[in-house]
Amino acid sequence: MNKNPLLIFLLLLPRLASAEMDDVCLIHVEDYTYDSIEKRINEQGCARNNILQVIYTMPAADERRIFRQSSRWCRFDRNRDIRDGVLSCVLYSKKSRNMLNNQ
Repeated sequence: MNKNPLLIFLLLLPRLASAEMDDVCLIHVEDYTYDSIEKRINEQGCARNNILQVIYTMPAADERRIFRQSSRWCRFDRNRDIRDGVLSCVLYSKKSRNMLNNQ
């Protein structure tokens, strides 16, 4: 019987290449504080590389403020969408990035 190591490797590759991008972390928030997002990320057990969807439930959510929130949570080598009060991106970390200049 001829065992081909390349064939075995190719059969195992999909299991080795699995990513946490298969999970969606859906969060509803009523304000722009990063504490509320971080709290919900931890409550839901979200992990790095999950798809993060933050739904801002206040009327007329400010896209500029949502964009600033995306700087705290999202990976920048992946797509991020902000539309109709919803931020969708790939989660960088369970902890927020720090803002160096709060002006």
